[in-house]
Amino acid sequence: MTLTVGNGKRKAAFTAAVAAALIFLPHVMPNDYWLRIYLVTGIWVMLALGLNVVAGFAGLFDLSYVAFFGIGGYTFALLSSDQFGIHLPFLVVLPVAAFLTMGVGIALGSTSLRLKGDYLAIVTLAFAQIFKLLLLNLDTPVNITGGVNGIFGFDPINIFGLKIESPVGYAYLIWFFACLVTIGAYRLKMSRLGRGWESLREDELASEAVGVNTTRMKLMAFAIGAFVAGMAGVLFASLQDSVFPNNFDFPQLVIVYCMVILGGLGNIPGVIVGAILLSVLPEFLREYGAYRMMFYGLVLIVLMALRPQGILGEIGFLTRKKKRPDKDESGVLKASTDLYYAEGGEAPARKAPKVRYARTSRVLLEVEGLTQDFGGIRALSGLSFTLHEREILSIIGPNGAGKTTLFNLVSGIYRPTEGRILFEGRDITGLRPHAIVALGVARTFQNLRLFNKMSVLDNARVGRFCRTHAGPVSVLLHLPRHRREEMETQKKADEILGLFGGRLTGYRYHQQAMYLSYANRRRLEIARVLMTEPRLLLLDEPSAGMNPQETKEITAFIKHLRDAYGYTILLIEHKLNLVRRISDRVIALDYGVKIAEGRYREVANNEKVIEAYLGRKGHGKRAGIKI
Repeated sequence: MTLTVGNGKRKAAFTAAVAAALIFLPHVMPNDYWLRIYLVTGIWVMLALGLNVVAGFAGLFDLSYVAFFGIGGYTFALLSSDQFGIHLPFLVVLPVAAFLTMGVGIALGSTSLRLKGDYLAIVTLAFAQIFKLLLLNLDTPVNITGGVNGIFGFDPINIFGLKIESPVGYAYLIWFFACLVTIGAYRLKMSRLGRGWESLREDELASEAVGVNTTRMKLMAFAIGAFVAGMAGVLFASLQDSVFPNNFDFPQLVIVYCMVILGGLGNIPGVIVGAILLSVLPEFLREYGAYRMMFYGLVLIVLMALRPQGILGEIGFLTRKKKRPDKDESGVLKASTDLYYAEGGEAPARKAPKVRYARTSRVLLEVEGLTQDFGGIRALSGLSFTLHEREILSIIGPNGAGKTTLFNLVSGIYRPTEGRILFEGRDITGLRPHAIVALGVARTFQNLRLFNKMSVLDNARVGRFCRTHAGPVSVLLHLPRHRREEMETQKKADEILGLFGGRLTGYRYHQQAMYLSYANRRRLEIARVLMTEPRLLLLDEPSAGMNPQETKEITAFIKHLRDAYGYTILLIEHKLNLVRRISDRVIALDYGVKIAEGRYREVANNEKVIEAYLGRKGHGKRAGIKI
């Protein structure tokens, strides 16, 4: 409580200082030239924060952003000038331009979001170039854009009878909107939407597999970025009292990207500092004439070499770091064994469940004739089986047997060539992964797919995405639904991470997942899956890479999930000792074909299974697979 109050006071003091600076700065500028730089800097801040949503939060390489800026500017020009004799008031034109630009962003995104990386960049760059050509050529036969001469002579801004014509008035107006965009960016980043975008940026497949509708999130990022750019375009056009095609050219896009990259992708205070720095720095270099751009580029190179993660990347902003239990008072790290035994040396004792769950006769998952071909290779061939509620069913087989392909089919990553998959009687064949997670089927991966740059807590909380529904309006306005869902998400994360004892709690809450031990990363992936509230868990080699003690702990934990919480579990595992201890039934695959099914002992002594594992025919029980 003391720490929270202390942080609150420091943030309030910082906010008051920023507000005071914004009020007094327009009056202390040395001349009108620097006052104009101050005004333009506010617009750059807005543009950089809008692009940060698209490129920083969601990781989309969007090169059409400058076109959205231009759409906002030209919309204001057409609706508040003599060009067509339309003289709408500023308070009408601003939202119209912003929403129109957002609509264009959604339209562009819906046609190009199947593309990724360089291909997305090419398509969005093409859109920006087409927009520039339209600005240059839509002056004949009907003069719409004014061509190279642009449009000028706009109506002055009039807000409830208050005309804004002086530079000081524009300063207050522009930085007021810059502050609104900043607050909105913070609220988005700290919400379920921000976590969804960050997971998308880290690993799109894993994001979809924990319930994030990645297509919808991409469109939302495009829409919000375009909305901010359109709004900035209106303010820029009004400030300049004219618009020209070269105001929205490729060099402006490069500058905004430099601001975002220099500040650190996704880092809001860093992006603001980057925008301010790159707005002011060229003016200080202006006296060097021909060498100005050379010095400018050199400064950027040096800054990126020294701080590749951004100016404020990985620096806690207005927060205090929690004391780590693995450091003594001098800050020296304790030996890992000292810490292990200081915490008890064992996993926390699990109380015997009040109600002990066991397999029922109700069929939860039914696989019928599942076949998957990859070109000329058949990974699965006519596989059929049923999984009962609260049963632990293990899938075993040598490498290349088709085990992970089965998981990819059930979880929606692949669409089967033939056959169908029923979950609770509903056909889920071919549904997208996020839709399958929403129905109650969640998985881990054979090769870890954590969001490495996200904290332990946020890795867990993003798993709650499909169970929460607050949209941008609720988040931006901080409505009760958003606040309630955030509290529920935090409570659920505390509960799930607490199942793993001190291994994922304490100071590790805010530690990036990449810094966890391998075993703890495995535990975190299971915790993230549990956060989706699944009824069926697909665990793909959960003990891979663990030592014997860790394997023993994860074995007991998996059994505890069924016995104490009633989860149904479909398991892939190579460690047959683990399979023997927890499985109700076992299915053995070889080259995509089911070769045995039954209790562990029956399958382990099956001659086809022995031949698949050992490469030789068995001779009765003596040839059984040894544990």
